[in-house]
Amino acid sequence: MSRKIDRVFRDRPLTLDEVAKDEHIRHAVKAEFPPAASGTNSFSEALRNAIRQSSQSADEIAQKAKVSPIVVSRFLSGERDIHLETADRLADVLGVKLTATA
Repeated sequence: MSRKIDRVFRDRPLTLDEVAKDEHIRHAVKAEFPPAASGTNSFSEALRNAIRQSSQSADEIAQKAKVSPIVVSRFLSGERDIHLETADRLADVLGVKLTATA
């Protein structure tokens, strides 16, 4: 079931009730869609560290992985996430292996 969402434009300051309602909605959305994991134990952080510590430049790594250098740059800056396939390609070029721990 698809629901059409209309964009709201306001031509006046919000009332206190509207501010409270907006804050409630933002809180509910954040709870439903929490930020991606970004800690020292995350695979994405390990991949970023491997790229930064590599003797190759980020552009060289991107070229070898057949990934756009812009994608790698935005990933390194934390501006964008990458697809798993892209992570696989970068990890392969860097020799990074994912291992499970119990």
